[in-house]
Amino acid sequence: MSVGSQIKQRRTELNMSQEALAEKIGVSRSAISNWEIERNYPDLQVIVTLSEILDISLDTLLKGDTVVVEKISTDTVQRKSLSKKLKIVYICLALLVILLGFTLYKTRWTDISSAKQIQALQFDGENFIVTTDLPFYRSIGGVYIDYSINGEIINLTLMSYRDLSMSNEEVLITKAYLHPNTTKVAIVYNNEPLVMYNIEDIDLRVK
Repeated sequence: MSVGSQIKQRRTELNMSQEALAEKIGVSRSAISNWEIERNYPDLQVIVTLSEILDISLDTLLKGDTVVVEKISTDTVQRKSLSKKLKIVYICLALLVILLGFTLYKTRWTDISSAKQIQALQFDGENFIVTTDLPFYRSIGGVYIDYSINGEIINLTLMSYRDLSMSNEEVLITKAYLHPNTTKVAIVYNNEPLVMYNIEDIDLRVK
């Protein structure tokens, strides 16, 4: 006897309507109807639930119904395959998140490395005012200052950071001590000048 026939027979013996059985299992009444007329079949988890509700053993419920047994076997193989694929996807996503996090961490702070990112430099006798052209998601966050051996050149290494506020603050004001013989200002990257300015120029255009 097929699973559908056994479900209908046992439901009738228990004087249980399709609606009542559907409610106990958590499915629609039409699902029960489709099982009983063998339009489709319940999955393994539902069959176990039906066995408990209808008080009929799994052996009895499945005995002789090769179609359902084969379907359950196929579903089991497919679920195992899907489970493996999902695990691979989760591992790949985890690795992607880790890689993205590492990349964001490593690039949070970067030095200005292109002369095109420097728009202007001004000096009011005490403060350097640097205007930059940075992406909207980065802002100037610090400066490292050192001098040439004879103090003639003051070197500025500008540091930008990822600014999640998207405020793109492009102006940095720093205080710097000038040696008596300091005549030039260089904005550098890896100890190499990107642009050079004369300290005596009013607007400090690129030299």
